[in-house]
Amino acid sequence: MESPVTALIRGLGLLAMLLGSRVFATEAPPLDVQQSQVFRAWFVRIAQEQLTQGPSPRWYQQDCAGLVRFAANEALKVHDDKWLRSNGLSNRYLPPELPLSETQRGLAQQWQ
Repeated sequence: MESPVTALIRGLGLLAMLLGSRVFATEAPPLDVQQSQVFRAWFVRIAQEQLTQGPSPRWYQQDCAGLVRFAANEALKVHDDKWLRSNGLSNRYLPPELPLSETQRGLAQQWQ
């Protein structure tokens, strides 16, 4: 039997599919298969951190939809040392960096 956290995160995988489709008004190319897998890995890691370590002060709308928006926006960012410190993440067991164009990174601003 799945835990509620695992079920929530599995259900949120739909977001990765949406980011790979042409649902948005931008001309950004959809995420390819590899980008979608890396996005999903970052999304899950960020969502898990919010549920296990407690919410980030930057997660303003602390409900299920807010968690989806927060994790997706953070997954689309560059995960440098500054980002890791501001999110309280160690650099252990991190997914690889998500290779996105600037247009693709801008997807986050379209649906906040």
